[in-house]
Amino acid sequence: MPKERFFDSGGVNLHYIDWSGAGRPLVLLAGLGDTAHLYRGLAPRLASRFRVAGLTRRGHGRSSRPDSGYDLDTLVQDIRRFLDTLGIDRSILVGHSFGGLEMPLFAIRYPQRVEAIVYLDALFPRLDPEPDLSGDPIWSVLPTGGPIADDLVSCEAYLAHYKRARPAWAKIWCEAIEADLMDKVTIEDDGRLEFHHDDDLMNRIYREVWPVRNPEYARVEAPMLAIVPDGNFHQGVPLDATEEFRLAADRYWEEKLLPWIRQRTQAFRQAAPAARIVELDSPYHHIFLAEEDRTLQAITDFF
Repeated sequence: MPKERFFDSGGVNLHYIDWSGAGRPLVLLAGLGDTAHLYRGLAPRLASRFRVAGLTRRGHGRSSRPDSGYDLDTLVQDIRRFLDTLGIDRSILVGHSFGGLEMPLFAIRYPQRVEAIVYLDALFPRLDPEPDLSGDPIWSVLPTGGPIADDLVSCEAYLAHYKRARPAWAKIWCEAIEADLMDKVTIEDDGRLEFHHDDDLMNRIYREVWPVRNPEYARVEAPMLAIVPDGNFHQGVPLDATEEFRLAADRYWEEKLLPWIRQRTQAFRQAAPAARIVELDSPYHHIFLAEEDRTLQAITDFF
């Protein structure tokens, strides 16, 4: 059974999950807004070959929420202290989404501590010009903001809110998603939930980091694997959407979002020609949830 623990990172209490296992150390980093619980499906399977642990970033889940320290330099130091706490000198880093900004910087700062990097739809190079993605039709139909009072009367109501708010998750719903969401609430004595996830903080991190991101893939000495989505339909179409809406969203995906993903992949390919790229015919950003078997196979083949 995995063990949930905390460690001190320069005065900030950070949560992690230790799946143990035999073999080379492998550290899992979640995306922005997510916790290590999202790896509850993939991590035990990796633990048959690796010694696996997953970090929940500061400000997320049950990790402490300090007022500052959400810049990449500080987040990289959290990863360093995490490895120190576990007694890991050299690790494989596997990261989803936002983790793809932390990992190359860590590898450049501490090359001797990184055996390899695996990006799970986590390629975010600077593109010039950046594409305008503001016209996505799904934003006009999805709930905005976090759960309201009626969504917090019970666990069932709370999870139902996220199935409406994040239809991409509803289509690939699993125990790992529920565990991640439940890590963002506490259950009161009367059965109601208290929501302690901070969407404003997530937006702040995004606004501060995204414009200045500059992953220098060419400077990373460690071998790299990128697993990227290449599906041809929109992952976020609500389950009850009309056929007309679905067709419009799929068209936007094919004309705007998929070309953007392919641009990112090509920029990575040019910057790191020795890296391995696995493109899966799936549109899901949480590719390791939607395509767990193929993600595991790609990682296994890489090593």
